[in-house]
Amino acid sequence: MDLLFFRNLKNIMLNFDLFCKLDIHQKYLQKKTKTENLFLVGGVVRDLLLDIEKKFKDIDFTMAGLPLDIYEKIDKKNISHFITEKFWTITLIPKDHKIQYELTPFRLENEYSDNRHPEKIQRQNDLILDSNRRDFTINSLYYFSINIKNKISMSPKIEKKQISDMAEIQKSLEKYWFLFYQDQNLLIVQNHNYIQNLFPKWELHLDFLVYLIDVLKEVFVKKQKSKDNIIRILIDPQWSIQDLMDKKIKCVWKADNRFVEDALRTIRALRFISVLNQKLRNKKWDWKNILFDIETNTWNSLKNHVSLVKNIAKERIKDEIKKVFSAWDPFAFISLLDEIKLLEYLFPWLYKTKHVEQPVRYHPFDTYVHTMLSLYELQKINSDYLVRLAILYHDVGKVGQYEAYKIGLDREEIREILSWPLNHRSSWPEIAKKDFSNLWFSKTEIIDIMRYIANHHVPWEILDAKDGNRIKKIRKLYSEVWFQKVNNLFDITMADRLGQYNPMQNNSDITDIEDLRKILKKLKKEEWQFLAKDLKVDWKIIMDFFKIQPWPQVWELLKYALDWVISDIKNRNNKDEILKYLKWVYKVKGL
Repeated sequence: MDLLFFRNLKNIMLNFDLFCKLDIHQKYLQKKTKTENLFLVGGVVRDLLLDIEKKFKDIDFTMAGLPLDIYEKIDKKNISHFITEKFWTITLIPKDHKIQYELTPFRLENEYSDNRHPEKIQRQNDLILDSNRRDFTINSLYYFSINIKNKISMSPKIEKKQISDMAEIQKSLEKYWFLFYQDQNLLIVQNHNYIQNLFPKWELHLDFLVYLIDVLKEVFVKKQKSKDNIIRILIDPQWSIQDLMDKKIKCVWKADNRFVEDALRTIRALRFISVLNQKLRNKKWDWKNILFDIETNTWNSLKNHVSLVKNIAKERIKDEIKKVFSAWDPFAFISLLDEIKLLEYLFPWLYKTKHVEQPVRYHPFDTYVHTMLSLYELQKINSDYLVRLAILYHDVGKVGQYEAYKIGLDREEIREILSWPLNHRSSWPEIAKKDFSNLWFSKTEIIDIMRYIANHHVPWEILDAKDGNRIKKIRKLYSEVWFQKVNNLFDITMADRLGQYNPMQNNSDITDIEDLRKILKKLKKEEWQFLAKDLKVDWKIIMDFFKIQPWPQVWELLKYALDWVISDIKNRNNKDEILKYLKWVYKVKGL
């Protein structure tokens, strides 16, 4: 059984037994930087303590010294490496590229004139001052380990206390601000004086280490003393452990200062809520109420300074959005954006769907609520951030569409206004293009989002077709986009249906959508993806047959040929039959 901290059921489990997994990274970095005195910091320490992450792609660490001096001393064999000019962050990527290490030496920051970047960065060798500049307490834990074999003998003189009630450990920390957990040779230190004496000039003071353990009021053990020779030290100058136990995201020192310095921390706080709570849910714990929240003073300050986000470059905000939508809980993130009144700024057309009522027989909620419920269902089955962003905008065109209905038009007038620009298949992707361009998404990303939106009704149309035509229509769709993207469209259709939450319809029955997946898988297995290059004619043959130039008629004829052949590949993919059909098309369409 892991070492746990809890206060009834309010607190989260904290697992100190996993810190040994960091030792291999500590040893590697000590070897590369040629110093023992460095600290792993931030997310890697926090997530291991929460037992929500064990394999890391990025590890942050810090140490004393000047960046250029540190960089010059690094052993650069078998690693990619670079150092930034402005902030002097050193990045090390081992040859296997499985992990990335980022070193930011101890520093102070001040004068954030643009609410994002410090104008002045001061180098200093004080870990406590370094922790004071960080955003949230839960990101201010420092981990240090060192092999003590033949250096000191660890033999605490006081009587060991067998763990029976984890609340006793919490009491010890709250009373003395330090404790020793002998099963892992782990010393936890929160007292600032002890931290400074333990690392004078930021080199471990071995004598003080022995003294500190010897004078401890309590040494906690579970079964036996650790058999390895590694001493592990968890330095917690901002009392992060208590905030982790209370499940609180709390600013370091004064919250007002933190958000004025860097307004992006507003978005980051919402992201941490999304990420941490989703990781906790993934652990499938029995306790339903073990979730993080933002500490009251931090939350009030965040709301008071939310207008400063408008001073932040949109591409920085986009990075935060992408992180949330790539893996975690975008439903919670968007909901919190709405609560702090940032939704209209970041996703203006999504915001406009609020209070846009829909026919109750289909959607018993307004368009915004339906969209959010659809997003919630989609994030359960699909983690592609572009697919999730697409469903966020899959119904934004209804804003203009339903506004037009209120004018009191007759059937012919409605038919006319729905041709363009209010036709949902045409207007909605264009709306998304504008909003996502403003957020600095790339052209490639926006094209994919637009295609998902434009085609999100195609699976519904396939379902409306007769059984014999479904295979033909899926084959056509498969020819136009890749296998996974067709599956993504099916996911959007499924989430769109489940997101109706309508007791007047059988929205929970998704067996017909699963039948479409079976057809798609069968096509992939038996036919693969039929493309224009698989036709028995190509652009040269068409040019010679019709005596025309390559653009644009040739490509249009190729498209007609593909659409025709794909309905019956076995009988129609024949050169003479295709040219015969295209001759008819050429004449009828007036090409």
